[in-house]
Amino acid sequence: MATNKNALKTLTFCLLIVTMLSPILVTTARADSATTVGEWKLDETDISGTTETTPDATGINNGILAGAEHPTLVEGKYGNAMKFSGENAIYVPIKFVVGFPPMDEPMYIPISTNLDIEKYFTINAWINVPSFTNATYNNIVVKCNHPDQACEWQNTQRVLGLAIRAGTPENGEEYVEGALSGFLMTESGGFNEIVTTQAIPLNTWIEVQFTRTTTGMHLYINNEEQAVKVLEGTQNPTGKILSGTEYYFGHDSHATIDNVKLTDLDPYSENSFDIGPNLMIVIIAVAVIFAVAWLLRRAIQLWIIKPKI
Repeated sequence: MATNKNALKTLTFCLLIVTMLSPILVTTARADSATTVGEWKLDETDISGTTETTPDATGINNGILAGAEHPTLVEGKYGNAMKFSGENAIYVPIKFVVGFPPMDEPMYIPISTNLDIEKYFTINAWINVPSFTNATYNNIVVKCNHPDQACEWQNTQRVLGLAIRAGTPENGEEYVEGALSGFLMTESGGFNEIVTTQAIPLNTWIEVQFTRTTTGMHLYINNEEQAVKVLEGTQNPTGKILSGTEYYFGHDSHATIDNVKLTDLDPYSENSFDIGPNLMIVIIAVAVIFAVAWLLRRAIQLWIIKPKI
């Protein structure tokens, strides 16, 4: 009888340990699940009919060159890069807005929904800026949303992006001309923007990064986090990022841009059980839990029905 009790205690302890560890395994799997959703080297173009594109290294989200005169290929930080004049851009669709026939509410046709990051992300790019345009935002990467069927730039929501602040400050804003800016709009926190306290250097290649993590929004230049001030909202806003209709690279900028990369740091939504490449880890954890539970049940059964001596 003592042997059975000891075995039962051992099995119970094992079940407790595995049960406690299984959430850690799942959490670890999710923590290591950052996914590159787009990587544009900007070192080549392809022409098909009247459309000129530049490839996405993931093979999914190719960019479309836009403007009366398209961005041009020049020598970049790594191979070639794209030079923008302030009158052109690269366009990457997330979804199309259907505007005909007119409807009370716009209808959206999804194209690349993986670009609609909801929570945490990183935007990386190499840039070389000779001067600033007079636009308030000299965009490096900007995600936009069209709230109606007109789809005009003047009526576009600025949802998420990395830019350089220039031009004349508006609405009492105060920033250094040439400050690096990171901004996002969330469902519950509205519009939020941070800017560096120093201007970026001109006429030299720098790596810029904008990220949102559990600690909020952060800006980096050449892998060094920059001192920032909050221009609007808060540095650590709550809520999911609003969805958008497209991204633009280089819009309103005098800049040469190279190696743009967009990373989803948490591709698993709160309502999703997709555990992606770490599926095997979780399967093993669940299998162990069920195996120990079965052994425990079997041990209890044997202990109960064993004849008394």
